[in-house]
Amino acid sequence: MTKGPVISKSKYLSGKQCLKYLWYQYHDKKAIPPHNLATLLSFDEGKKVGALAQSLYPDGVKVPWHHDPNKVMLSTISALLKKKPIFEAGFINDPAYALTDILLPVEGGAWDIVEVKSAMEMKEEYYHDAAFQKYAAEGAGITIRKVFLMFINREFEKHGPIDPEKFFKKVEITERIEPLIAGIKDDLKGMLETLSQREAPVVPIGQHCTSPRECPLKGKCWSFLPDDHVFLLFRQGKLGFELYEKGILKLADIPEDAGLSDKQTMQIESHGKKEAHVDKESIRNFLSELKYPLYYLDFETVAPAVPIYDGTRPYQDVPFQYSLHVVEKEGAKPQHFEYLAPDGKDPRPEVLRRLKAELGESGSIVAYFAPYEQKCLEVASAAYPEYQEWSSGLKDRFVDLLVPFRSFFYYHPDQGGSASMKKVLPAITGISYDDLEIGQGGDARAEFSRVTFNENIAEEDRVQVRQALLEYCGQDTLGMVKIVEALAKVAEV
Repeated sequence: MTKGPVISKSKYLSGKQCLKYLWYQYHDKKAIPPHNLATLLSFDEGKKVGALAQSLYPDGVKVPWHHDPNKVMLSTISALLKKKPIFEAGFINDPAYALTDILLPVEGGAWDIVEVKSAMEMKEEYYHDAAFQKYAAEGAGITIRKVFLMFINREFEKHGPIDPEKFFKKVEITERIEPLIAGIKDDLKGMLETLSQREAPVVPIGQHCTSPRECPLKGKCWSFLPDDHVFLLFRQGKLGFELYEKGILKLADIPEDAGLSDKQTMQIESHGKKEAHVDKESIRNFLSELKYPLYYLDFETVAPAVPIYDGTRPYQDVPFQYSLHVVEKEGAKPQHFEYLAPDGKDPRPEVLRRLKAELGESGSIVAYFAPYEQKCLEVASAAYPEYQEWSSGLKDRFVDLLVPFRSFFYYHPDQGGSASMKKVLPAITGISYDDLEIGQGGDARAEFSRVTFNENIAEEDRVQVRQALLEYCGQDTLGMVKIVEALAKVAEV
């Protein structure tokens, strides 16, 4: 039992990444930005994976959750007496507190821990996660024989009801985590000392701000940087932090002998002049590749961890929506076509059927990062062979609108070192996503999933979200039309 502050598994991992973030989780939660919609969707996906893993043990006992770890521990003690698989067992090794996904009884009164992950590969942080659980359980007096990681089999393909035996892979990691357990006690001591402080610890920014995942406090901690800071450098790698550690914060202050690439040098010059860098000849060469009619295409997709549709794999992108703006000839007004799946049925047949009719037989298909749209069509048609020949015939027609920006034919300081469309569109056209209810692809995916696969959604909410989805996807393709028009204008002799 514990009377003082407990450090849960998730908070322990937070503390391993950054003690400052850990302090804020206990003392100033309001300063931490709320999770975005894409993150909330990933949490839901994790719950679905966990539930599927539990179905492997139909006689399992689930420990009810409670905000008080002591009560969870008491419920766990009762469950242990049944000698059955236990879900969400809670153990305290003061101040450590860990919930185990699955606890399996084995011979000699011992138990095996099975940690379930909604990923398709092993990650270093998973070993620390599992080590913490073993530390907590053994400290609570439980004999742990082995520890396993259960994760998703990337080769699994859904055909009918999902067989969890085929969906998961399980790997023993007992020996791998033993060296990590030895350092947990000292880690916890340092974390408690941090939590006892009245003020947040001073932690310099560093690569820990984004690894193993981006910290929610990054915006707060990095706010002291000037507008044109060195971390805006294109493909900077470690250079940004090397400059920062030397006290160089501004792009303008980077010395000539810093080993910059040509693109980085162009970028710095652009920021220094506060105007766009324009390679007119390269832009004209790119635009000459466009063959009318032009078909500006963008997909929105779902990619559930647990496949929904037959013939799909975990995290496979399935297009549920597209927007298509068609410009028949130079200067013509764009025609707009769009589709948004009406329900949770497999949307691929209708997407393929419509696009086969709407994409015509000739003309460039323009997409921003075209390999993504190509892959969506390729994978979708693989499940519906009658469209494979048609889909394969589209490959030579695709033109990637990312190219002139990734290649720095055009760069504006307002892009902030990014070639993403969300940065390029406002920089070159002044058109922004700020006024849209849905303004990111991750949000689109999350909202479609929420209103489509959840029965407890008000119809008014569903209608509003679907309208927002249409507006967002439509802006993506109309935005590409405007970008091409802007490129043609800046490339004029």
